Amino acid sequence: MPVRRYPTLHNYVEANRRTTPEYDDVALELLEGALPPSLVGTLLRNGNGHFEQHGVLYDHLFDGDGMVARFVFDGQTVRYRNRYVRTDEFVAEERAGRMLYRSFGTNLPGGLRANFLKTQFKNTANTSLVQHGGQLLALWEGGLPHALDPATLATRGRFDYGGVLRNPFSWLDRRITPELPFSAHPKVHPTTGVLHNFGTVAGTQHRLVLYEVSPAGEARLAHALPMPEATFAHDFVLTESGHQIFFLTPVAFDVLRAFAGLTSPAASIKVNPAQPTQIIVVGPDGTVHRLHTDFGFTFHFVNGYQDTDGTLVADALLLGNYPDSASMKAYLSGHLPDDQPQARFVRFRLDLAAGTVTRQSLADCEGELPEIHPDRVGRPYRYAWTIGRPSGHPLPLLDHLIKLDVQTGEVRHAYAPDTLCSEPVVVPRRAPNGAPKPAEDDGYLVYLRYSAPDDATDLIVADAADLRLLARLRLPHNIPLGFHGMWLK
Repeated sequence: MPVRRYPTLHNYVEANRRTTPEYDDVALELLEGALPPSLVGTLLRNGNGHFEQHGVLYDHLFDGDGMVARFVFDGQTVRYRNRYVRTDEFVAEERAGRMLYRSFGTNLPGGLRANFLKTQFKNTANTSLVQHGGQLLALWEGGLPHALDPATLATRGRFDYGGVLRNPFSWLDRRITPELPFSAHPKVHPTTGVLHNFGTVAGTQHRLVLYEVSPAGEARLAHALPMPEATFAHDFVLTESGHQIFFLTPVAFDVLRAFAGLTSPAASIKVNPAQPTQIIVVGPDGTVHRLHTDFGFTFHFVNGYQDTDGTLVADALLLGNYPDSASMKAYLSGHLPDDQPQARFVRFRLDLAAGTVTRQSLADCEGELPEIHPDRVGRPYRYAWTIGRPSGHPLPLLDHLIKLDVQTGEVRHAYAPDTLCSEPVVVPRRAPNGAPKPAEDDGYLVYLRYSAPDDATDLIVADAADLRLLARLRLPHNIPLGFHGMWLK
């Protein structure tokens, strides 16, 4: 597979091979523009804090230890703090000064001898965050969440909801997967406040398990649905009508090869594009529907809802194929395959009564890490913001900021050459009591941007409507752009 070196990507990877400093309450320098006085709150971001482990370059983008960055906005300044999540594995490796654990995409150095039957994988706690039920949690879909102190970001410890996330199935299942995975993309129902989440559990019987957590933080295992394979599923859709929608693609782990140490879990993944994708819909009454559609892989859904005619809508960023481990390893060397697959905006309509699935393209551009107005989750909506690549852009990098009107297909984008952006978090402008409700795109985007010419990472505030840059502030060090973030009022 032909690959090409891209200087911007190479510089970004080199600048973030190992991020070690942790800062406490540092005021960021304003380099450009002005902070909106009404922008008051806290941005939290989680992601891989480095791309290597004590001199060993990771093989996969998803493997670095989780590092949480906090940005506190008071309308005049932004203060910055960052902390690694002190997982048991992170603490042990820092103490030893070397890699001790296998991870999602990287085996230990030393081949089969070093990895044979090493079935304890590192919980990186590096993917996203959620604040719910009195807890701030750092999430990683392969294991337990980690509770954090919201003021200091100190790690309080592994969090299992009072034992609910301990495997309740057979003795052998508990040996294979003692802790139930808790996905990095939980959804809070817009009216009940109940948090819904899922995990895909490998065992003697592979299962899709569904959780519900009350606003008070009381959890229960609501469903355990059998799966024929150890399917890799990263995200799902929750609608205001109470439907949960899961796309189970024929992209599955070879559990025996991975557990034996012959390969990393990521490299063990088998893809069968000749097989259809199974769509599981769990209704608000617990009824389970199973539909099918043509192959396609989705890391992230944009949103979903029940339409006025009763059909379910699931908007996805759909890949034509799963990005294999070789592509991820090339990325971490500053290279990309010439035919690197990128995700496109696709709308699925599910008719449960007829058992049919239709799809349509929403835009002629590529994107990833989608965000919408937080009040529109599970409801009809109009706008989505992502990192992306407009049609005709000569580079295969998702190096633009994209705003998509899902009703008209209109695409707006912002671009600064030789830069890379993080997921844009949407901060709506809130109207005073009694004032008209602001438009859906009336607000701000806050995100990180790495500049290769400056070899520096900046915090950007932009207008959500037209993507215009409003303020640019300089971080005291480079940090990886990470994966997912959240805004707290």
